[in-house]
Amino acid sequence: MPSRRGFLYSAAKCSAALYLGCAKPAVVRASRLPYVPRRTGASPVPLSDNFVGFGYEMSSVATPELLSPNNHRYINLIGGLGSAGVLRVGGIVADYTRYQPNGTSIAERQNTIINHADLERFGEFLEAIGWSVIWSVNFAQGSLQDAIVEARAVAGVLKSRLLALELGNEVENYGHGEKPFRLPPYNYDRYRAEFSEWHAAIQKAVPGIRFAAPDTASSIDWVERMASDARGDVQLLTTHYYRGNQRFGTREQLLHPDPHLEDVLLRLHAVSERAGIPWRMCETNSFFGGGRPDVSDTFVGALWTLDYMLLLAQHGCAGVNIETGVNQLGFISSYSPIQDDLKGTNTAGAPYYGMLAFAAASAGCNQLLPIDANLPGIDLTIYALGSGGKARSIVVINKDDSQDSLLSTKELGIESAIALRLSAPSPDSKTGITLGNSEVSPNGRWTARSKETIHDGAVTVPRMSAVVLRSSTSEAQ
Repeated sequence: MPSRRGFLYSAAKCSAALYLGCAKPAVVRASRLPYVPRRTGASPVPLSDNFVGFGYEMSSVATPELLSPNNHRYINLIGGLGSAGVLRVGGIVADYTRYQPNGTSIAERQNTIINHADLERFGEFLEAIGWSVIWSVNFAQGSLQDAIVEARAVAGVLKSRLLALELGNEVENYGHGEKPFRLPPYNYDRYRAEFSEWHAAIQKAVPGIRFAAPDTASSIDWVERMASDARGDVQLLTTHYYRGNQRFGTREQLLHPDPHLEDVLLRLHAVSERAGIPWRMCETNSFFGGGRPDVSDTFVGALWTLDYMLLLAQHGCAGVNIETGVNQLGFISSYSPIQDDLKGTNTAGAPYYGMLAFAAASAGCNQLLPIDANLPGIDLTIYALGSGGKARSIVVINKDDSQDSLLSTKELGIESAIALRLSAPSPDSKTGITLGNSEVSPNGRWTARSKETIHDGAVTVPRMSAVVLRSSTSEAQ
């Protein structure tokens, strides 16, 4: 559900300025005195209960025993992030996927076949985790008749678990490349005409089915145009984001705001509000191409994931689908929150801990509360979450590699809190990462080993770490 959100600025540009009546998230530099964050006069902004999500290449559905009710470890890993969420299956592999009800299942990056048994198994998996799904059909090379058959089958098997249908993947790129899917130039008008034809036919065949669009790689212009002429045939606006190319990805890029992202989020927020259509970042992670090894798969990746998810939430994002598993190039991405040894064993990767911290912070919360930022000193981001206009949890992320931070949460209405610290042996650690002094167990479950009590609202956050502060009052409820 779209609403007013703030935006993350670099420390040099930090201020309490407002955009559309919302404070920018607290990016401060602390001194030796406690930093005292305060609420602004801006209204709280809603947080959807299915905000958390994962993104998969379509081949994952055809992979035996992966997204399966028999994969108990995987079910536990997803269950640790909440009882509601959204999976998105699509990606570039969706452009090379066919649905053949009685065909032989194939999971290959440029030749995937999903049969009815795969679909039923996936439906049972969704029932086991209690989440819903965004499903992509092959708009690039498939036929409209095939899409109708697939949509009927998907809707029939998944029923209420089908959140929306997507037509294609990164559609603004269909006219590009050595072997383009469409004769160039392929512009928005041509795409919209095709979309309208497919939408009308599928809607007639499967009345009431919902659509997510335009699912662009990066074109916000196409999202804006889709929103302006949606005419009720789009229920969810979707686009993708990556920090950059994995070949050039650096640790520093994940520790500092992306200046390009500011404009993207402000525009998405604005168009969503104007159109009254929620928007979702339905495919995203650190660096495209599978992430940067030794960066995306480290504790730095965990801090980035936590900060990024909260940043999106502050910008009216209805939810985020963090890419995981086998990518379009055919290997397990280093940025995957859920890792896979390709032998049937799934484990928590470093970014999973960022998602786990978000889940711990957002439990029982349905709002983000705008905060003022007004002090120089140390790289710090602060977010307040709550319900009924009252803070129930606070997240503090200290991405400074040289200074600890000291702050007081009294002005945010939390004096006594339970602290769950997100930490690791070093910023470059791939193992030994903990939340609440506890790692995710081999069976995919997590339980805090220690819950530190914070009194008088005073908390220290060591350099390169984060903390989730849960109000003692809310913890007792």
